[in-house]
Amino acid sequence: MVHSPSAMDASVLKVPDAGHSWVVLHARPRCEKKIVDFCGRNDMPVYLPLRRKSHRYGSRERSFDSPLFPGYTFCVATPQQRSLLRQNRYVANLLEVADQAKLVDQLQQIATALDVGDVVEVMPYLEAGKQVRVTGGPLKGLEGIVARIKGKTKVVISVDMIRQSVAMEVDSSYLSPV
Repeated sequence: MVHSPSAMDASVLKVPDAGHSWVVLHARPRCEKKIVDFCGRNDMPVYLPLRRKSHRYGSRERSFDSPLFPGYTFCVATPQQRSLLRQNRYVANLLEVADQAKLVDQLQQIATALDVGDVVEVMPYLEAGKQVRVTGGPLKGLEGIVARIKGKTKVVISVDMIRQSVAMEVDSSYLSPV
């Protein structure tokens, strides 16, 4: 089922029966919706989280649904169907999912957030210990390591020579992986 911001078939988002498993389809550029159509024609449950976008062209405004995660579609398939997907011209790669329950839980959370209708913004994955660069705000240009301190995202800047560090809170939207 394609997810539109106003409706969601939550029955798709469950741990599949034996013989079936979730796979992440890495799509060729701008082919996510074509993959959804292909999966629908071949009786494969599919989930493509979408968000509503608007563009203004002069005095006209155009709204459309755009993939929340460009380049990725989630599908339930048998081993034979995975072979069919690998041969599809819209699929660049197939990513096997090791922890099915965890993926389903994360997709259900995303579906819930989209159903609420609040503005959903895709953020870079900021894992503690990763090197990042601050891209905006008063600390723009600084580089450091991501740390989670008391539930908040902090950037730690270290002076290796004296083995000391400083941590400052930075809005996650201003961080990008290095």
